[in-house]
Amino acid sequence: MSMLSIDTERLLDSSTVGATAAQALEKLWTDGAKFDDDRKRALLLELQTRRDQLRARLLERAAPFIAELAKKKKATAVIERSTLRFSALEDITDAVIAKVDALGPLK
Repeated sequence: MSMLSIDTERLLDSSTVGATAAQALEKLWTDGAKFDDDRKRALLLELQTRRDQLRARLLERAAPFIAELAKKKKATAVIERSTLRFSALEDITDAVIAKVDALGPLK
């Protein structure tokens, strides 16, 4: 049985697409620093929702590439890297990041 691994956190945080989305949300938070506490709480909730949505869209974008690589390498499973203590499995994270970033920013 052939398996591959992927580091989802690195995909979300280190891809250009993920990092750019995070920076945009951070700018909105920084710009909201002058708001009163109630407005800041509302902004925080909004930004958390947007962050979750962007991360979900990024994972949706990555899914076909993960499946493509698994099929190409005849893998029966792709396992989240963080669940492994030690692994000799091939890590496909960099290849998936390259494909995701090649599509440009999330819209």
